[in-house]
Amino acid sequence: MSELAPAASDPAAPAATVEESVRAIIATSLGRPLDEVHLDSALMNDLGAESLDLLDIVFCIEREFAIEITRGEMERVARGDMTDEEFAPGGLISEAGLARLRQLMPEAAHRIAAGLRAREILSLFTVQTFANMVHGKREGRQV
Repeated sequence: MSELAPAASDPAAPAATVEESVRAIIATSLGRPLDEVHLDSALMNDLGAESLDLLDIVFCIEREFAIEITRGEMERVARGDMTDEEFAPGGLISEAGLARLRQLMPEAAHRIAAGLRAREILSLFTVQTFANMVHGKREGRQV
């Protein structure tokens, strides 16, 4: 990972460098060989990550790219301008909420379906989701 760090932390680094650095961070955090970690790998379902692992991954990404990603920020971005009740009444994500998630996380669109609960959103996160967060932060957007 240290070989990629200088280039990946450069704001002008190409997307491929960011993606490869994020893959390396996730592989290291989860104790997985790099060749098992693909951009479309779901962190929880495919790579066996747990909630605590996600915190470590976020911390490492923040340090690597000199950005900040807060949980509250991720939740606000998922909801957009919808209230909690509009997004997930009773904890079940509404059709409008599902559409918002598909827009936000096109890499996971095939797993975003009716019946999804708000507490399950983290299970949708892929390696690409984290790479997209880095790109968004570099472009000055909330993730």
